[in-house]
Amino acid sequence: MAAAPIFGDPIISATTLNRQSGSVLDRALRGPVTIMRNDEAFALVSRDLAARLFAGLEHASKVVELFEAACDRLLRSFPLRPTHVFEWISAFDEDDLLEMITEVLTAFHRAQSGERTWEEFDAVLHEWEESAWAARSPDLREALNSAGAEVPLTRPTVPPSEE
Repeated sequence: MAAAPIFGDPIISATTLNRQSGSVLDRALRGPVTIMRNDEAFALVSRDLAARLFAGLEHASKVVELFEAACDRLLRSFPLRPTHVFEWISAFDEDDLLEMITEVLTAFHRAQSGERTWEEFDAVLHEWEESAWAARSPDLREALNSAGAEVPLTRPTVPPSEE
């Protein structure tokens, strides 16, 4: 049974790889190459492409888990377990959750397309988590709810110089 191309890429036999490894590797720099050995198919890609693919997969898994948790809160009103990796979203109301979903999804698409880096995506997610922890802070809540005792600024006095 012959395997179909994995990426719409050229299919090369293992024998050809052994005989013309330099030219096969040059092709793999331009895009994926499928190497066939018996009925097995192997993808030959550059390490950079493989790293980008795995980073995208890792971040996509994180986004799916986050959105699953948000759906549990928004649609099913399920409380998240205290040990859930995204339990911190419980600090947000419905509007904040929808805003977070939109911002995280936008950041994901920008990183996936290469317009932004995965580090920038991680920073967006981190900022939302930090905001959740700040929202849970009793000290912050007290400060936000306290009546402001504004004091007008006075002109600073400058001591005379001793020359």
